[in-house]
Amino acid sequence: MKRIRLVGTAIVAVLGLVVAGCDGDGAAEDDDWAKQTETVLLFQFEKFQTAPRIDGGEVVLSSLAGKVVLLDLFGTWCPPCRRSAPVLVSLYERYRDKGFEIIGLAYEQTPDVEQAKRAVEAFRREFRIPYVLAVGPDVLWEELRENAHVKGNVPTFVLLDRQGVVRGVFEGLPPGREAVLADRTERLLAEPYVSLGGP
Repeated sequence: MKRIRLVGTAIVAVLGLVVAGCDGDGAAEDDDWAKQTETVLLFQFEKFQTAPRIDGGEVVLSSLAGKVVLLDLFGTWCPPCRRSAPVLVSLYERYRDKGFEIIGLAYEQTPDVEQAKRAVEAFRREFRIPYVLAVGPDVLWEELRENAHVKGNVPTFVLLDRQGVVRGVFEGLPPGREAVLADRTERLLAEPYVSLGGP
């Protein structure tokens, strides 16, 4: 896993929220939202590089260099994911002309990729989603658990800066917290793009 130290102590918003996410026990930890940041190493994905788009082709992470990217790990079967969809559409429309991209990564309750794609396509039509949707790979969860200690609930949102560095992980998005996500996005959009080089 490629880890990156920035000047001084790296700060990333790792917000452990279960109350608005789909999990096994339905536990509520809304107090974690008051804990805005934790000191951790920032990281870049190594194993997660591509995902199959529902409309054909692949999402290639490296092709998004220079953009601020929000990865939305969701399930069409998950009520909180469905509630967050209009919020994400609004966020995308607000910032897409400023170098912002959203990639929806679906985790469906079926091993059949084609069946999952059909469910996600129906989800896209229902919520009129303009951003890219893909089937999420399991390896993405592996890297998030290792580096951000996520619980594995959906929805989970991952913010990457213009260099492709993970700068924030949000588990869930309860009502009234949309402004936090917008604020983090604006901050990253205000930062310049500096190529990190290397492979």
